[in-house]
Amino acid sequence: MTLVEELIAKPGFVGRYARELALFVAIVVQFGLLVLVVSDWQLENLSVSRLMQLAFVGFVIHHLLPLRFRLPFFAVLSLVAIVLALGGIGPQMFVAGLTGRISLVNFLYPFLPGVTLIGIGLGLIGLCHLPIRFGARVGLVAVVGVGLVWLRAHSEWFPDVKGMWVILGSMFMFRLMIYLYDLKHCTAPFSPAHAVSYFFMLPNVCFPLFPVVDYKTFCSTYYNEDWPRVYQTGLKWMYRGVIQLLLYRVVYQYAPLDVSKLSSTLDAAGFMVGMYLLYLRVSGTFHLIVGLLHMFGFNLAETHHLYLLSSSFTDFWRRINIYWKDFVMKLFFYPIHFKLRKIGPIWAMVVATLATFLATWTLHSWQWFWIRGKPLLDWKDFSFWVILAVLVLVTVIYETTRGRKRALSPSRFSMRARLMLGLQAGVFFCGMCVLWAYWSCQSWGEFQTLLDAASKPSWRDIAIILGVFALVCICGTVWGRSTRETSEGQSSTTTLRPFRFWPSAAAVAAGSICLLVVPSVATRTMPGVQHIVARLHSDVLNARDVALQRRGYYEDLDVGRMDKWQWQRQDGTPEGWADGKKVFYRQRSDFLFADIVPSVSTVMGGAPISSNGLGMRDREYAEVKPANTYRMVLLGASHDLGTGVKDNETYENLVEDRLNDKAPDPRYSRYEILNMSVGGSDILQRLLRLQQQGLRFAPDAAILSVAAHDQQFVIEHFRKILTLGTDLPPDFREIFERIVGKAHLHAKMPNAMIERRLQGYVGEI
Repeated sequence: MTLVEELIAKPGFVGRYARELALFVAIVVQFGLLVLVVSDWQLENLSVSRLMQLAFVGFVIHHLLPLRFRLPFFAVLSLVAIVLALGGIGPQMFVAGLTGRISLVNFLYPFLPGVTLIGIGLGLIGLCHLPIRFGARVGLVAVVGVGLVWLRAHSEWFPDVKGMWVILGSMFMFRLMIYLYDLKHCTAPFSPAHAVSYFFMLPNVCFPLFPVVDYKTFCSTYYNEDWPRVYQTGLKWMYRGVIQLLLYRVVYQYAPLDVSKLSSTLDAAGFMVGMYLLYLRVSGTFHLIVGLLHMFGFNLAETHHLYLLSSSFTDFWRRINIYWKDFVMKLFFYPIHFKLRKIGPIWAMVVATLATFLATWTLHSWQWFWIRGKPLLDWKDFSFWVILAVLVLVTVIYETTRGRKRALSPSRFSMRARLMLGLQAGVFFCGMCVLWAYWSCQSWGEFQTLLDAASKPSWRDIAIILGVFALVCICGTVWGRSTRETSEGQSSTTTLRPFRFWPSAAAVAAGSICLLVVPSVATRTMPGVQHIVARLHSDVLNARDVALQRRGYYEDLDVGRMDKWQWQRQDGTPEGWADGKKVFYRQRSDFLFADIVPSVSTVMGGAPISSNGLGMRDREYAEVKPANTYRMVLLGASHDLGTGVKDNETYENLVEDRLNDKAPDPRYSRYEILNMSVGGSDILQRLLRLQQQGLRFAPDAAILSVAAHDQQFVIEHFRKILTLGTDLPPDFREIFERIVGKAHLHAKMPNAMIERRLQGYVGEI
C-alpha cells in the first residue's frame, strides 16, 4: 500500500481534506474579490492595486508550501515587491525586456531604486549582528543613520533613487529601534528570514505611513492559531479597511473642510467632525496592511479599536493607533517608570508619561522628516501634543487615585453604567473634534476663524448638532466598551468567542460583491448619482485642495498619492513653478498689484515665457492699430496668460493664427488678439486694466475671461486691500467701505476670518 493510500485509509481523512479544501477555496474567492474591489475603486494608487495582485498570487503559493519554507518565501516575495513597486515595473515592461524590445540598460535601470534600498537595508541589519559589543553596534548604526539622514536631506543629489528614501525611512526609522531593543533582551528568535521579513514587510513599499509592528509580536504570532482563523480575520480586516477608505473619500469630498467658506455654526461643526474623520484614511490603510499580513500567517492584533467611541483620554490613547502606543510604552514609558519607581508611583508615572509624549512629538517630527524631507517643528504641533499629554496625565492620575473599574463582566455592567459610558463617549467625541480641528488648522488665525464661524448658532444648527451628539451617545452605549488594549497577541473578550468561519466569509464576500456591483446598477437606474459615484471611484482632490493644497498632520504625511502629487509643494504649486515670477512681474502699490515687465524672457511654470515691448505675454504689436485690422484685447488670469505653456502654444496665439489663415470677414486683412492677461488677477482688476491700459490700443472687442476660481480671487484681493491699506479707484471705494462696515471687518483680523466673512458678499462685490 502506497503512502497516499495509507493516508486515504485513515478514518476521517477524506472529510478533513474536503473541509480544508472548501475553507481554502472560500478564502481564495474572498481575497480575489477584495483585490478586484481595490482595483475597481482605485484605492490609494496603481501600486497598491498591483501589490494586491502580487500578494494574491503569492498567498496561494505561500499556503501550499511546507511550513518551514513559508517565512523565507514571504521574505523573498517582499524583496520582489520592493523592486517592482519602486521601479514601476509592470508585466508589459517585463515582456518588453525579455523579448528585446527595449535595451538591456533601459530594462535594468528601473531596478536601481529597489536594489539600492535593499542593499542599504541589509547593511543596517548586518550592523545589528556584528560580533562586537552591543554598545559598539548601536554606535555604528547611529553613525550610519546620521549619514543616511544627511543623504535624505539632499536626496535631490541622487534623482535616480529619490523615491526610495521615503520607503527606506518608513521601514527602518522605528523598526530598527525595536529590533535593537529585542536583540539586546533576546526576546524573540533571530534569523535572516525573520529579519528580512520584518524590515521589508510586503505591504510597506506602497504604504509609507505604516503601523509600528513589534518584532517580538511579529515572530510570536506567526501561525499561532489555525490558518482558517488567521486568514479569515485578515480578510475581515481588509474589508473593514476598504470600507473605512471609502468613508474617508465621502468625508474628504463632501465635508465642509475649507475654513474660509464656513457660513454657519453647522458648517463649523461639520469642519471639526470632518477633520477628525479624515483619520479614517490612516485607520483604513492600517487595517488593510495588517489584514494583508494575516494572509501570510502573521496573526497580528488590530491596530485601532472603535477609537471614535472612546470615553476618556486614556481610553482614546489605548484605542487609537495601538501599535504606536505599545511602541512608546515599551521603549520609553516602562523603562523610565521602572527607573523612577523609588520616587513614588504617582511621580514616576507623571515623569514617564510626559517623557513618553515628548518622545511621541519628537518621533512624529522624525517621521515627518523621512517622509516629507524636512522635520516638523512648529508651535501648533508641539502644543497639540502638550495638550494631549496633560489631558491624558490628568485622566491617568484621576483613575489611579480614585480607582477605575475595568473588565466588568456583562452581568455586572448595568444599564446605568452603559448610559454613562455612552454620555462620556459623546462628550469626549465633541472635545476631540475641537482638539483635532485645532491640530489640523494651518494657523492660529484659521482656528480663530473656525470659532468665529461657530459663534452664532441658529436653532436649526443646535438641533442637528444635538442629534449627532445623541447618535454618538447611543453608539457609545451599545459598542463603547473597550476589550482590546494591547497588540501583544493576548486574547480579548472578542477572540475568546467561538470562531464562526462561514458567516464571516459570507459577509466579506457579499459585501465585496456589493461594492463591485451596486455602483454600476445605481448609475444605470439613477442617472443623478453618476457624478457622485465617479467622484468617489477615483482618488481626486476636493475643491479645497485644488485651490489651496492644505493638509493636517496625517494628510501631509500621506504620500500614498505620490504618483499624483509628487510634483506638488505644500502651497499647491509644482516644484519650480514660480521660478521666474520675480523676473516676469513687477509689483505695483495700487489696486492692480502687478504688471508684466516689458521685453523680458525667463522660465516660469516649467516652460519658456517672454513679454513684448508693450508689457504683454504675446507677440510684438504696434501700439497704433494698423489699417484693415480687427483688434481684440484679452484680459484674464494665469490660464489665459498661458503659464506652463510655450509662447507659440498659448490658446490666444493659436486662435489668432487660425483667424488669419482663414479670415472670416473680407473687410479685415488681419486679426490681432492682444493678450493683456496677468496671473492671479480678478475680474475687477481686469476691468480696471481695460479702462486704464486696454482702451489706448483702440480695440474693436474686449474679451474678459471668467473662470471658476475668480470668486476666490475677488475675496483674496479684497482681503489684501484691507490688510495692506491699498488705495482704491473712486469707482470701487464706495462698495469697499460699505462691505467692510456690513461684515464688521478690520485690518488686524486673521486673513482666513476676513475671507470667511466676505463669502456672503461675493455677489455684491
